[in-house]
Amino acid sequence: MRAWFEFYAAIGGASATLLGLLFVAVSINASAILSEVHTSSRRLAEQALQNYLTVLLVSLLALFPSLNLSELGFATLGLTAVWGVWVLIRLYLALRRPHDIRVQLLRRQLSSLLGFGMLAFAALQMALRRGDSRTLFAIAAIILLFSATRASWALLLTLAKVKPAYPGEEPGGSN
Repeated sequence: MRAWFEFYAAIGGASATLLGLLFVAVSINASAILSEVHTSSRRLAEQALQNYLTVLLVSLLALFPSLNLSELGFATLGLTAVWGVWVLIRLYLALRRPHDIRVQLLRRQLSSLLGFGMLAFAALQMALRRGDSRTLFAIAAIILLFSATRASWALLLTLAKVKPAYPGEEPGGSN
């Protein structure tokens, strides 16, 4: 894993920074994000949080000095099993929505599903000692980071429509 040290240090640092910014955004807009009226905002925040945390935790596991490839695979499988349930719950909730909203929600969930699927497959390969899947492992982390950033951007756009930027201003920035 020494050859991958810089990659995981960089992607873990990026994930931690973006996770911190997400916490700030959620804290500032807590009433708009966490209310029952804006469930789509809450789901966006959950997706971004989950994906950033997964990338951060996978990076920390990959940087752990005493883990061999098989141990890294098993640890990551445990992580993806727990988080995978949350991904499937979000997918189920998206499928229960009206058709016009459902397609948009499914498109947004696709990158998370792809990233988690690739991560689980690479982890399983490494855990069972069926080869070195660190490249696929790294690609999955990049996809999850991209997916989280995309969800964060969609959350920002949603908040811009709901909450005025300045007191007295109409939602969306027009006056």
